[in-house]
Amino acid sequence: MKKNNKIKNINEYKKEKKNKHKNKRRMKFKKRISIFLISISTLGFMIWNIGGYVIVSDLKYEIHYLKQELRKEEIRLGELKAKIDTSTTIQEIEKRAKEELNMDYPEKNQIRYIEVEK
Repeated sequence: MKKNNKIKNINEYKKEKKNKHKNKRRMKFKKRISIFLISISTLGFMIWNIGGYVIVSDLKYEIHYLKQELRKEEIRLGELKAKIDTSTTIQEIEKRAKEELNMDYPEKNQIRYIEVEK
């Protein structure tokens, strides 16, 4: 029954009045269910979002520690290279070239000079 329509008989009025009460209960229940579902979905989204931030921060910490470890290894590598450079002398290099690689100084006929214009 609409608000503009007039009631034609008493039975229709009673029926409408009973249905209004049932409709109000049904609407309250639907409203509560919708509020509950919206609350649950919002809470789930917030938990999911916080979980994402936790994963990102853990990965950032891991990257930081890996960068520190890499820097330490680069420093150690630099120290080892410096140690190798200082431990080998020209005489040792020359000796190794002659013995292991069968290298020798070039003879006069093996040397070629190239003229370069300035």
